[in-house]
Formats: sequence, structure tokens, C-alpha cells
Amino acid sequence: MAVLVIDVLAVALSLAVAGLEPVGTADWRALALLVLGLVVHVETARGIERRREIVADGQPYIELKSVWSFAGLLLLPLGLALALVVITFAYWWLRVSQRPVVHRWTYSAATVLIASIAAAGVLELVPGGLLAKVAGPVGLAVLVAAGLTRWIVNHGLVVFMICLSAPGTPWWKRLGSPTDTLIGLGALALGAALAVVALTTPWLLPVLLVPVMGMHRGFLIQQFARAARTDPKTGLANASAWRDQADRELARLRRRGGELGVIMVDIDAFKAINDRYGHLVGDDVLRAVADTLRSEVRPYDAVGRFGGEEFVVLVAEAGPEQIGSTAERLRRRISECEVTVSPARGGGVVRGLTASIGTASYPAASHDLDGLMVSADTALYAAKHGGRNRVECAPPR
Repeated sequence: MAVLVIDVLAVALSLAVAGLEPVGTADWRALALLVLGLVVHVETARGIERRREIVADGQPYIELKSVWSFAGLLLLPLGLALALVVITFAYWWLRVSQRPVVHRWTYSAATVLIASIAAAGVLELVPGGLLAKVAGPVGLAVLVAAGLTRWIVNHGLVVFMICLSAPGTPWWKRLGSPTDTLIGLGALALGAALAVVALTTPWLLPVLLVPVMGMHRGFLIQQFARAARTDPKTGLANASAWRDQADRELARLRRRGGELGVIMVDIDAFKAINDRYGHLVGDDVLRAVADTLRSEVRPYDAVGRFGGEEFVVLVAEAGPEQIGSTAERLRRRISECEVTVSPARGGGVVRGLTASIGTASYPAASHDLDGLMVSADTALYAAKHGGRNRVECAPPR
């Protein structure tokens, strides 16, 4: 319902403002130039973007369509600028996306249309054409304000929909990373530069495709690096990445002194869940437990998927008592998890999850990471053999 409301609002606002400015021959030529640049951009980057779409599964996906739509907002009458937004999304969707979902496309396009109209209102604070608007510090401030307005409105509507459709999503996933924010704002800045170049020296426009393609390559490398250290099903650190972080924290404590703990978590009777509901629902359960673990520890603690249905948590700057209470809280929160099964997968709700947990403390149980993990794993199996759905703490050496 919210998607429909935003879509209808975007269409209504677009129709209301589309005819407010006259359109001349030069405007149509500028639109054609921007569409040509868009086509070259998409066709050149299509292979990269398709690989990025696969690698980014379950992760924030940053693209550079805003380069062209923001340039159009600065160069064109508002009606043509909004038409360029639709053209941009349609062409990108047809040529790049391998798994198109219509309602997501319409909602994404609607958020950009609404954000562009809001930014256009800011630009009207300075009269005249683009070169007049950007002349002097006041024009620069208005241009920056317009870019920020476009980003805030667009990003805010996207976050709003994430909050509605996935209320359990961690806050950091909803907002995206600071790097993603910087890249999004950088794309708008590049769009402003493109608009100025198109007015003054249009023959230099092909040169601006070079930094755009460089940003695409940078995105791909960044995502492959992230994927190499991330468990694809849960978004947690994989075993190798978790161990690297744990080794660094342990080395720091050896220099400065302090305590830490390792908590190993194993979902009880996970095979029965897969057998009853199927492996896709089992993956949903893994994600629900992963999100629970991540939300229940501090930002500087490390959570990883150790393999299968087993997870591992590094609790920094904590003694045995705090580690034990943290483990008990995790056990209790996992027991409260509920996973809704879609009708296509049989419907219903998976509830009554339990987990067996083992903990080990540094330096009481061991002085090295391997020893801590062996001790925590031994405690975990003691919890399993002791009846499951319980916490066992490794004794001091």
C-alpha cells in the first residue's frame, strides 16, 4: 500500500509541475545529448553492473544513474528533467537488471521523481539559468542545498520502505555505510559538473565518462573484497574474516591488558527445520538468528558464521561473568525469534527456536585464540549433551 501511495504521489506531483516551464528546441537538443550520454554509460558499464548486482545480493546496491538525472534537473525545464528520470530508470532496468521486480522499479523511480521536484524548489531560490545560479558563493550554496535535498528525500523514502518491509533489519543496514553516502553525493556532484560542461564546452562531455567508469570499477573491487569476507546467507563475517578480527583484538589485549570472551552458538535441531520447511526457510532462520546476534552485542564486538548452523561471537573488554550473562541473553533472544514462512513455501511461522551455547574467557580459559575456541566448543557440546537450550561456560585452566 505504501508503494502505491508513493507512486501515485510521484505521478500527481510530476503532472502538476511538468508544464510550468516552456520547452524550446535547445531543451530538446540538451535532452537528446543527455540520453546519448546515458546510453553510452549504460552500455559501457553493463557487464560491470551485472556482476555487481550478483555480488551485491543482500547488500546495499549503489549505482550512478543520478549523474544523468541530476544533470538534467540543472539543464532542462522541470518537465523534461522528470521525463529523463523515467527514461534513465527504464533503460537501466531493461539493459542491466537480470532480476527485474516491477514494483521495486516503480518505487525507486517515484522516490527520485519526488526528490527531484523538491530539489528543483531549492534551485528556484536563485533566478536565471544554470550559469547564473552557480555564480558566486550564494549560487554554490543553493546548488549544494539542492543536491543534499535530492539525496535526503530520495534516501529517506528508501529507508522508510525498508523500515516497513523489513522491520527487523539492523539500523546500519537501513541507512547504508558512510562510504555509500559519500559515493551517492559524489555522483550528484559529478552530475553538476556534467551540466556545466554541457553548457560551456559540450565536446568535453566524453572526458567525464572516464571518472564515471573509474567509480564503477572501484565499486566492483570494493564489493568483491566485501564478498570475500562476508557469509553470503547471513551477511555476517565469514570464519576467516572473524578470525582476523579476533586475532587483532587479542593482540591488542596482550599489549594493553584486559579480558575478552568467545561465545559459540549452535541452533538446536536445525536439520529438522530444513526437513520440515525446506532449505530456503532454513536460510531465513539463519538470517533471523544472525540479525538477533548482531543486534544484541555492541558495535565493536565481532559476530561471525562459523559454518552450518553454528555462529561465533567475540565479546571484547568483558570478564567471565559478563560473557556468561551475554550468552544467556543471546539464548533467550533466539528463543523469541519467529520466522514467517511465505505461502509459496507452505506458509506458517517457525517459532520455538533454541540454541546451545558455549563460552570461554581470556585469559582464564586460554591465552590464545585456538585454545579459546576449543574450550568454547567443548562447552557447547556439554550444553548439547546436557539437554540443549542452555549455556555452558568453560572452566578456568
